[in-house]
Amino acid sequence: MASLQLIRKITQYSKLLICIEEELKVSIGPALIAIVGPPAVGKSTLAKQLVNDLKLNGYLVQFCPMDGFHMTNKQLDEVGLRDAKGRIDTFQANAFSNAVMRLKSKKSFWWPIFSRTKDNPISEGSFINGKEDIYILEGNYLLENSEPWVSTAKNYQLSIFVDLPDKTLRERLHIRHKKGGYSFNIIKDKIDNIDMLNASMIRETQSNSDIIFSEPSNY
Repeated sequence: MASLQLIRKITQYSKLLICIEEELKVSIGPALIAIVGPPAVGKSTLAKQLVNDLKLNGYLVQFCPMDGFHMTNKQLDEVGLRDAKGRIDTFQANAFSNAVMRLKSKKSFWWPIFSRTKDNPISEGSFINGKEDIYILEGNYLLENSEPWVSTAKNYQLSIFVDLPDKTLRERLHIRHKKGGYSFNIIKDKIDNIDMLNASMIRETQSNSDIIFSEPSNY
């Protein structure tokens, strides 16, 4: 948990970066910073920008997205969940929790990433050497109110919730799915029956965050 006692609302990226660096001053061991929010709000963009800027400021930083812990398409087919891909029960939550604990233990290992071209996770994604100062975690369900997510979240030095208005969110989701080659009707079904339902559930975890950041597209 962070040393911040109340949820802070920040609307400028520069202030967010300052806030993070202040928090790092009281960090013991590697700091884990969680970027959380609905799909397509700009979590990955924000996380990658933080990685770049923190590196420029002298920190050793690694980006650790949760997407690499998707169940494979084969696994989803075996349990009949391919159409629900992206829902919380289509992720390997225990494997993610174990990986977070390995980050804290300063051990070297491969952090899996998700390939949009292959539409599957890749086990040897980003190499963790165990010497990093900061790990930027990013994902939809990092602050979920069930296990193992609750126990895992206790390892976060700071958690940042990112969100956008529904209209903007739907536009971004449509563009994302269109790039994936889906038809208009399938895109609409995915947005209405999976993405926006997930977004609603994810927003319920906003109160578990330390910071609410509402300027994901202008930094």
